Amino acid sequence: MTTLVSKNAKTGMTNLSYTTKRKIARVMIYTVLITFCLISMYPMIIMILNSFKSNNEIFVNPAGLPNEWTLESYASIFSSHTGLWRNYIVSIVVAVSTTIGSVFLSALAAFSFAKFRFRGRNVIFAALLGTMMVPVELNIPGRYLLFAELGLLNSIPALILPKLTPIIGLFLIRQYMISIPDALIESARIDGANYWTIFWRIMVPVSAPILGAFAILQFMSSWNDYLWPSIVILEQDIQPIMIVLPRLTDETGFQKVWGTIMAGNTLATIPIMLVFIKYQDRFMSSMTVGAVKE
Repeated sequence: MTTLVSKNAKTGMTNLSYTTKRKIARVMIYTVLITFCLISMYPMIIMILNSFKSNNEIFVNPAGLPNEWTLESYASIFSSHTGLWRNYIVSIVVAVSTTIGSVFLSALAAFSFAKFRFRGRNVIFAALLGTMMVPVELNIPGRYLLFAELGLLNSIPALILPKLTPIIGLFLIRQYMISIPDALIESARIDGANYWTIFWRIMVPVSAPILGAFAILQFMSSWNDYLWPSIVILEQDIQPIMIVLPRLTDETGFQKVWGTIMAGNTLATIPIMLVFIKYQDRFMSSMTVGAVKE
């Protein structure tokens, strides 16, 4: 009896020790994760805090809490003097149009390459993938001359058209659509559905996860694009907000208005955050496609 009690006592101590170790390990893991989270969010936190400071206070107190909270920087963004609200509208129009158009066209092309059999399909697809190896900077001179011949310089279409057919979208969506059983298409054809109905009623809903993930990537790419818009758009009124913000200066034209720049960057992050929050489930689910074999 004494031996049994001693064994139970030892077992209890062992269980207690194991439970304590798990709690300690969990605390350590959460501490490391929170630390890395704070480090990664530190620049954004500083940006938001500086957006509530005056331009002079930013030079004196760049990393602390504002001594005097002010909304002057946000008010200047929507004032008639800066006119930055027009640049925000341009960015929204370009990003939304580019995202919708590229997702639709990429899905159409992916459906053709995934489910249709035609001569030279693999060769054409390999050639398209090969264009991804060419640096974007090498295409800019030829693209610029093309848009100059078309008379589209300094126009909104010049920002939208080059991004409507990204090869990365074709590749991602095609790989997803290949995994969709052909029996669905055959059943729809037997019921009298044409290819457009099959695409719109079957392929698009089933491919919603990858379409949502690609939409997030495309929206972020279009919203943050800097090189091509800075070359093709010279009029400030129709430049995207990401082009205008780094160039903001005061009335003298020499000193940057860092408060307005920080406030503008804070507002510029809101659309990206909203898009990611809305479609994060589809984004995460598309990342795990093919990870598990049945």
